[in-house]
Amino acid sequence: MQEVTVEAAATPTRDNPARPPPLQQQEQQQARGTRSTFALLWLSETAFDLGTTLVSFAVGVWIFSRTGSAQDYSFSVLAAALAAMLATPFAGVLADRHDRRRVVLCCDLAAIAGTFVIVVALTSGRLGIGALYAYAAVAAAVGALRRPSIRVAVSRFVPKDRFAQVGGLTGISRALMQVGAPATAGLLMAHAGGLQGVMATQLCLLLAAAALVFAALTRAGADVRGGADVRSGDVPAQGGALWRGAGASLSGALAYLREQPLMRALLGYGALVQCLMVLATAMVTPMVLSTHSSGVLGLVMSVGIVGGLLGSILVATARLRHGLMRWVLACDALQCAAVLAAGCATTPALWCAAAFVCLFCGSTSVACSHALWMRKAPIGRQGSVFALIAASNMLVMCAVLLAGGWLADAVLEPALRPGGALDGTPVGSLFGTGPGRGIGFLFFASGAAGLALTVFALFHPRLRRLETLVPDGGQS
Repeated sequence: MQEVTVEAAATPTRDNPARPPPLQQQEQQQARGTRSTFALLWLSETAFDLGTTLVSFAVGVWIFSRTGSAQDYSFSVLAAALAAMLATPFAGVLADRHDRRRVVLCCDLAAIAGTFVIVVALTSGRLGIGALYAYAAVAAAVGALRRPSIRVAVSRFVPKDRFAQVGGLTGISRALMQVGAPATAGLLMAHAGGLQGVMATQLCLLLAAAALVFAALTRAGADVRGGADVRSGDVPAQGGALWRGAGASLSGALAYLREQPLMRALLGYGALVQCLMVLATAMVTPMVLSTHSSGVLGLVMSVGIVGGLLGSILVATARLRHGLMRWVLACDALQCAAVLAAGCATTPALWCAAAFVCLFCGSTSVACSHALWMRKAPIGRQGSVFALIAASNMLVMCAVLLAGGWLADAVLEPALRPGGALDGTPVGSLFGTGPGRGIGFLFFASGAAGLALTVFALFHPRLRRLETLVPDGGQS
């Protein structure tokens, strides 16, 4: 009789539908909570970055329209880059040792206050270029302090096999912003009060970002927020001055790289590949405009952005769980080959094809590389490691942009003019002479060097198997 009762209770009927076991219900609720928390964080990051992109574009237009000097605009970019680099050591210690909810909220409040000051200055007619330089520096520093805390928080509650999807979703929002932000900023500048309208929009986006991130980190729990009850063990929460903590944070990140030579190799490899890609992509505008119209440049860049968007969508939907390092190396090889081909091309169709392949593979590689770092960096040092990666990337970008412009303008373009030093040589015969051919040779050399580096990494047995040889964060 008891057996019949149990069987009847377990049999689904209209009045007694089948229910999953309690453990399964708990797992389903946890999965839903993880998705909703990540969605809030993703929306917060998207709102924050969208506002930053809008303002960056609008500030450049405002400065150039007032002064007519490209150098004045470049100073605002340089001020932002230097401020971000100086802030990154502190970002690591804040992400690892303090309540990330408070860190991110303080960053948002600082960004809101700075934007409000600019709006007031614009309204009173007292805004000068110096104030915009200061605002660009503060905004860049705030962003540099904010991002590691968000990344560490995400790595604490998102399953490790979903890290690549996280990178893919971030890439999707980045690509959409590259498409829509300049056009939106232009419309606001033209029809919504100029820079003041852009700043007001930025203020609304920052308020939304602050509300979303506070809600996400509040519901995520103390382990995700970190702070006083950090129990990771690698870097204990200690008191002391912030600058002393920043030094300890940097030392901890460097110590991890010394302990794991393969991760050190990945950092160096990533910096070198990025160096070559930045060198090439920063020169795409002068190369195209030297022989074609701005409409052709817009077409090439739009096709490239579509490629980047599709690459991010691929990573976000494919659920890549294994072989991430092989994906990184294979995509980098195709990306470098596309840059090499772009240097040899002289027609818009070939430039569009190269831009599509380059950004498609580049977005895929970046998402997989981010997933590797999130998976491998030790839990107690993740913020420090992420900050060190960001600082190295910014340092490479600044050095390459300064060196690349000089190399193209002062060396290669004059050498590949008719009658130049390389005219009549095999290089001149292969690439031709005239406007843009020196930059084309720079593309070719950058792509060839990157391809050689990537092929070497592909045939390096330990680096290729980094994913299995380096333990995941938190493991011994």
